[in-house]
Amino acid sequence: MTWNETHARTAIFREVEATAAADMSGALPWREEWAQYFGCPENLLKALRARWNHMCEAQLDIRSGEDVLHDTYQQLRRTQAGVLAILKKASESPVEAGARVLALTGASRVAEPVKGRVRRYRGGPVFR
Repeated sequence: MTWNETHARTAIFREVEATAAADMSGALPWREEWAQYFGCPENLLKALRARWNHMCEAQLDIRSGEDVLHDTYQQLRRTQAGVLAILKKASESPVEAGARVLALTGASRVAEPVKGRVRRYRGGPVFR
C-alpha cells in the first residue's frame, strides 16, 4: 500500500466516523469511490473493527491502574460511539446478509489515489 493510499484510507475512516457520529443509527456509510480501497462494504466493516481493536490496544494500558484504564476506555467509547454503533449493528446482522448500508452521494473528500508507483530516474547523482 502506498502512502497516498494509506492517507486516503485514513481520510475515509475519518469521514465514516463523522457520518456515524451524526447519524448514530448504526448504518454503515458507503461511497462507490471507496471500492478501490476496500472492495465492498463488508471489507470496510472489517477495517473499522480492526481499527477499533488497534485503538484499544494502543490506548489502554493495564499497568496504569484500574481507574485510569476505566476512564480511558469510557473516553474511547464516547469518542467512537458512532463507529461502535456500526459494529454493534453489524454483529447483529452482517452486511452480506443485508445489513443497512448508508449510501453517501456527492463528491467525496477523499483524494484520488495515484494509480501506481511511478519511478522516474533521470540520470544519476552529480559529482562535482
